[in-house]
Parts: sequence; structure tokens; C-alpha cells
Amino acid sequence: MGITSRAGLATVLTCIATAAAVAPAAAAPTAPVDVPLGGLNTVLPFDAPTVHTGMPLPVPGAPDGPRYVKGNLLPHNMVPALPIETALPDTHIGTPLPDPLSPRNLGTPQLVAPDTALHLLTPGADLGAPLSQPRAGLYGLPAVTLPEAGLTAPAVQSDPAATAAL
Repeated sequence: MGITSRAGLATVLTCIATAAAVAPAAAAPTAPVDVPLGGLNTVLPFDAPTVHTGMPLPVPGAPDGPRYVKGNLLPHNMVPALPIETALPDTHIGTPLPDPLSPRNLGTPQLVAPDTALHLLTPGADLGAPLSQPRAGLYGLPAVTLPEAGLTAPAVQSDPAATAAL
């Protein structure tokens, strides 16, 4: 095997190793986040709460493109709404509950919200042409009409839940 073949093989193996290392990070739906609240210990008469959550990483989907409708000069759904899929991450909030009559803690109340799927749809726009279809009374020319414009409403769908425990 010549030096050129070895260099080519080494380059291919390096690319494969890089792609394999990056793939799990790209597939993760959230990036973990621990909120630093240790600075509150100086102002609170009890231990600071702990917050463990994540940052959702949205994944855009394929938009429903413009559709041509018979009788209209411009397509329907001119600026299509973009669907976005993501997940609300697991969130754990907890703090030690001090006993007012003794130096010990009564327990650690926690608020836990499991991860949930989140479906979003961005607003879209629709625009009508300022001209009508050709008319026989105007010798085949279109008539001038008022332009029409409309927006489609955005949508958010999810099913969040939370559990409080002591």
C-alpha cells in the first residue's frame, strides 16, 4: 500500500470517527442545564434550592408549501407556516426544608416535571392578487380588485405535567 493510499485511508477513517462522535450530540433533544443558585445562601435563612433542567433544541420540519388553487392568480399559503418539534426537558427543583424548632431538616420538597413533546407551528401568510381573472366584458382583460392579505394563526401543542413531593 503506497503512501497516497495510506493518507487517503487515514483521512476517510478520521472523517468517520468525527461523524460518529458528533452524531450522539446532534440527536440529543435537550442540552442539560444546572442553574447556579449557590449565591442565594448568603441572603436566605436556609439552603438555596437546586434546579436541574435542560434547554430544548428545536428541530424545524418541512413546511406545507404553496398550493395553486383554480381561479386564483397567486398560490394559496404564499408564506407557509413552519412546523417545529422539540421536547420540554425534565425539570427537578428541590430545597431542604428546615425545622423551625431544631437544627435538622424536615425533608426536601421537590417539584418534578417530566419531559414532554412540544409541537409548534409558526404563523404563515396568504396574499391575494390585485387583479381578477380575465373577464369577457373587458375583452379578456382582468379587472382591478382590492388586494387580500391574511395571516394563519400560530399553534402550540403540548401536555405538560408536574409532581410535587416531600
